[in-house]
Amino acid sequence: MMKYDLLLINGTIITVDDENRVIPDGYIAVKNQCIAAIGEMKELQGVSDAERVMDMQGHAILPGLIDAHGHGGHCLIRTLGEHYDAQWDAMAEHIYYFCVDEDFWYNEAMLAASERIKFGTTTAVSMIGSTPRVDSIEAVEANLAGSAEVGIRQFSGIGFADGPWPKTARQYKKDGSFVDVKVSLEDAAAVTEASVKELRGKYPRATAIVAPGRMGRRPEMNDEENIFQNKAMARIAGDYGVPLHTHAFGGDVKFMHETSPEVLTPAISLSHSTGYSDEEMDILKETGAFVIHGPTTYSNVMGHCKVVEMLERGINLAVVTDGTAPDRSYDLWRDMKNVQLLQRYRKKDNGFIPCGLALRLVTIEPAKLLGIDYMTGSLEVGKKADIITVNVMQPHLAPFKVMPIQRLVYHAMGQDVDNVIIEGEIVMENRVLTRIDESKIFAEAEKSFDLMLQRLGRKDVLENPNLYSLNQYE
Repeated sequence: MMKYDLLLINGTIITVDDENRVIPDGYIAVKNQCIAAIGEMKELQGVSDAERVMDMQGHAILPGLIDAHGHGGHCLIRTLGEHYDAQWDAMAEHIYYFCVDEDFWYNEAMLAASERIKFGTTTAVSMIGSTPRVDSIEAVEANLAGSAEVGIRQFSGIGFADGPWPKTARQYKKDGSFVDVKVSLEDAAAVTEASVKELRGKYPRATAIVAPGRMGRRPEMNDEENIFQNKAMARIAGDYGVPLHTHAFGGDVKFMHETSPEVLTPAISLSHSTGYSDEEMDILKETGAFVIHGPTTYSNVMGHCKVVEMLERGINLAVVTDGTAPDRSYDLWRDMKNVQLLQRYRKKDNGFIPCGLALRLVTIEPAKLLGIDYMTGSLEVGKKADIITVNVMQPHLAPFKVMPIQRLVYHAMGQDVDNVIIEGEIVMENRVLTRIDESKIFAEAEKSFDLMLQRLGRKDVLENPNLYSLNQYE
């Protein structure tokens, strides 16, 4: 009999496999970072031949959630300047380009990874900044290093930033002195390629990917510059075999299809994706490109993503958090419910996005988007042991064994996740991180936050004068 490294018993297992199996009283065994066996308890020969046995009576066992789009840095600027409306992006870019150092990116990454893990996310994507900080590889490397410290599987993205070029970035030294550097489009392309090339395999479960701020027809660029950027980002991603991850809006898909059709493949994922025409949705279906939908994002408030229409067409789609600033969190459970609520409101039909589909949109579908569905996204023998457990012995989830998927998607919250396993390693047990003291994360994050605010030198980002008004933008 095989001696397992870890054995979870007596749990309700929700596999999210091709058959969407639910095992009411099941076990799952882990060996060499992978799932070695899964089945009903009555099939289990014994538990003595396991290094560690965890009794999951009163728990649901699921694949780890996958948050396929967020923003590195956001955990240390959330709620700042929430009352700025259209000026918020400019504030964020100024902070990321002029007020932060390598320690900021490292400490924020630890905070973000810990938040995600405590909500049950085992794989995460972060674009470095609101649109990428791209003057050197230091920011993306620090983000990868901080994420790896906590133990999450991390994809950190860098690429062309939005806005006019050249960019100016302030690079701080350890003694607090700094130098301002100019960054051209050519510099940004070189830094992107260097990041992807040099950071592959450097940190466990963490890698750099290509993630420009936007692809398509950026309004501040002429067509020639747009085509250059689109092709350059696709070329780097293709050369190094990493995902291509970006924002896109109405008109962008058609422009790419007409001017650089090689960009649109199943390796590209397009976040927000509001304002698409029927023609553009047909292109997405034809090319296999992925859509990333954040139901609680500012972009979705201003222009709805046609989630139902895309799913009806068979377009690849995943649901994400989009990060934590200015007004969100990394709780994908909340976004599962939000995508249901908002699409049902759009279509005036309470039946859209049933719970099983909502769960797949944060597990196996984003795994496909990242090209890692062969290793994670569902609980199947041979896949990596990316497993979360949810304590269902709570009033808001009881009685649980009746309709367990609905109980979870409609009623569970991120705080109900109590154990997280990534590649067979228990990185959170009974809601306590195992790799690092959380108090250290909080203390270091606070230091970086205070230093960032000192460098910014503005109190108005903290003071919303319309906090109790009808409209905070008045």
